[in-house]
Amino acid sequence: MNRLILAVAGHVDHGKTALVKALTGTDTDTLPEEKRRGLTIEPGFAVLPLPDGGEADLVDVPGHERFIRGMLAGAAGADGVLLTVDAGEGIMPQTREHLALCALLGMERGIVAITKADLADEGRLARVKADCAALTAGTFLDGAPILPVSAKTGLGLDALRRAIAALPPRRRRVDLPFRLEVDRRFSLPGRGTVAAGTVSAGQVSPGDVLALYPGPGTVRVRELQRHGVGAERLEAGNRAALLLSGDAGSVKKGDTLAAPGSMVLTDRADVELKLLTAAPCSVRHGAQLRLHHGAAALTCRCVFFDRAELLPGETCFAQLRLAAPMAARMGDRFVVRSLSPAATVGGGILLDLSPRHKKKDPGLAERLSALASPDPLRRMAASLELHAFPQTLEALAMAAGLSPAEGQAALDALSGTGRAVALGEFWLSASAMETLARRAAELLDSWHAARPLEPGMGEQALCARLLPGQGGPSDVLLAALERQGVLRRRNGLAYRPGFRPRYTPELAKIRDRLEVLYRRAGLEAPEDAAVEAAFGPDSSACRQVVAAMTRQGILIPLGEGCRIHRRPLGQARALLLELFQDAPALTLARFRDAAGVSRKYALLLLEHWDEEGLTRREGNYRVLRRENL
Repeated sequence: MNRLILAVAGHVDHGKTALVKALTGTDTDTLPEEKRRGLTIEPGFAVLPLPDGGEADLVDVPGHERFIRGMLAGAAGADGVLLTVDAGEGIMPQTREHLALCALLGMERGIVAITKADLADEGRLARVKADCAALTAGTFLDGAPILPVSAKTGLGLDALRRAIAALPPRRRRVDLPFRLEVDRRFSLPGRGTVAAGTVSAGQVSPGDVLALYPGPGTVRVRELQRHGVGAERLEAGNRAALLLSGDAGSVKKGDTLAAPGSMVLTDRADVELKLLTAAPCSVRHGAQLRLHHGAAALTCRCVFFDRAELLPGETCFAQLRLAAPMAARMGDRFVVRSLSPAATVGGGILLDLSPRHKKKDPGLAERLSALASPDPLRRMAASLELHAFPQTLEALAMAAGLSPAEGQAALDALSGTGRAVALGEFWLSASAMETLARRAAELLDSWHAARPLEPGMGEQALCARLLPGQGGPSDVLLAALERQGVLRRRNGLAYRPGFRPRYTPELAKIRDRLEVLYRRAGLEAPEDAAVEAAFGPDSSACRQVVAAMTRQGILIPLGEGCRIHRRPLGQARALLLELFQDAPALTLARFRDAAGVSRKYALLLLEHWDEEGLTRREGNYRVLRRENL
């Protein structure tokens, strides 16, 4: 298992490839054009056995300024840097830029190798070493070993191996979902597509199904290899080659393979952006930049929240609006370069990958500052505040850049101080819960004011208004609101505590008119549409009163779209029972004649009693179901 991944960086022709070959025996320049031109174009990879029994992966990155994308793709997954400086030429422009890029990528360890030391005298080596110490002062390489080496004679190589072995390992995020940025992609005839890269998080095994980002598509891992040797499992910190099936033909360099649902596909992100002190220019609000993220590169527009311009050496929060969707995770590092002339100007950290705030949001700076904090509790609290609706642990942890276990611990701590609220398997901030409670009260108050006769608002309708477009914890949320005294629930309806259906004076007048109308109609039950039409502009209020009188049992539905007053219905029922005293079976015609109504209404009444269970139809007759009397 790897101890370390080192990017071998530095100015073009400063001996990176020769040094890697001298250390490992591997020539990392494999492309014909690389052989012809004598320079590295794509990152090359070699494994270095270490004196302590461990191993280090060396990533030989391009040194020419025209191949910065390749340099960033190779260095993105590295733990540290082996920075090469030619003893004859000394520090050159790409030396400085590569050091700055490694710092922007978050590297914290490394070594400086003064190459071609066999061609320089002691005085020259001392001057170059002093220049290197001055260059790295105040950077993550401050105090790092500066070693003279020669790929030709072997000078200093053993000391360099020992120095690499002594570098402290970086914490590997095996606890996060699997992720690999594809920096190499090729086909094996008769086998399939191979995607290679550095496993930056999680672990993978043959048979795993991975999502392709930005996608769409999924792939299945058929085989794994590490440095040409088959493996049953690879984890964060390993170089990996994956033989794929499924949508493997869609995989290309710059894509990401990750556990399904573990990446955010976004076209904008709130970030912490820092310009290099030595940046060749400032960045103005709205400027077009080239964003490098992992092995991907795309154009973006930089939008500032609190300024018109960011000067070299300054840091601020900003939003990057991307020309195309990008797959990312919170906490990812990025680099930005100017378009013309092409030069590195800065970089930073991705914070909020789904920003939905207004530009002048007063709490924005505080939230982004919390997301940029190393404190997991602050990040989780900020993650909660970013979401107005309940979220799963997994979603909140992802937005905070935490593992599920870290996220659970943070949520438990926040819950203990009243800052987080659990709703079953979902969570939200206390302030979001207060907002939902106010919203629920407002919705129900408005509902009762507009429909004073209805006993309440449907629970599903209320949740659809409270959690629009969400598949959240509807029942658990309503139960929590009921415990808070915001609402009461009965028979699938929600209502405000103390609410009772009531007739306003206007509705009472309509009720009295309806009472007369339905009593006069007798057994000839009027249709709902005709009744509403009779009330003209008051048809909506009429509909409410009819529904209320139906709930109260004053009106009884008869068939589809008709209602009858309970008094004439009761009289008809008594008539029916009298008819059954004369005969055990009753025809439709006999009941029609006895009731003095048309066949239509006689049939509606008999079918009503069939459904009620009072009678049962047998052929052309109705018989009494005495067990239900």
